[in-house]
Amino acid sequence: GRGRLCKPVPSAQFYYMDAFILLSSGQELQLLRYHVDPVRDEIKRYKPRSRYECVFRLSTRGATEVTSLSAVNDFYSHVVLTAGRNRTLQVFDLNTGCSAAVIAEAHSRPIHQICQNKGSSFTTQQFQAYNLFLTTAVGEGVRLWDLRTLRCERSFEGHPNRGYPCRIAFSPCGRFVACGAEDRH
Repeated sequence: GRGRLCKPVPSAQFYYMDAFILLSSGQELQLLRYHVDPVRDEIKRYKPRSRYECVFRLSTRGATEVTSLSAVNDFYSHVVLTAGRNRTLQVFDLNTGCSAAVIAEAHSRPIHQICQNKGSSFTTQQFQAYNLFLTTAVGEGVRLWDLRTLRCERSFEGHPNRGYPCRIAFSPCGRFVACGAEDRH
């Protein structure tokens, strides 16, 4: 793009069935409409033809830097989850353009990944399973949350990640969780 964001971008992803790019920069979320021009013209190859424009900005509560964000892209969803350096989780409703819920002190350290149960196009799940999401922070295990109750339903510990941020994922069927660990297990 032509412009630069004023702060680093720790999280970015496609959103709303690839119609937008959702990213975090500093203490705000941005929704970008984009157009990528794949045509190659040898005469005008130095002129950028791809472009983007910011269509929506939303600041997080508490003026804290966003460390991770998560939104479902495989189907239309208006829910966006963010984690901040102040150890809070925020649930945003992009239909209304505001914060729907805040979970303070979700972990004792800043959360480095949020993972939503996104399902798969090859398997079906119960509708309630899409309300589940995972969080992880360095020095702590994985926590399973429910959007309906905004509570931690279960904590998974026993795999060390004291200094390196390990990643987490739901299985496509939604029954299993995979997590890396520093002990190579």
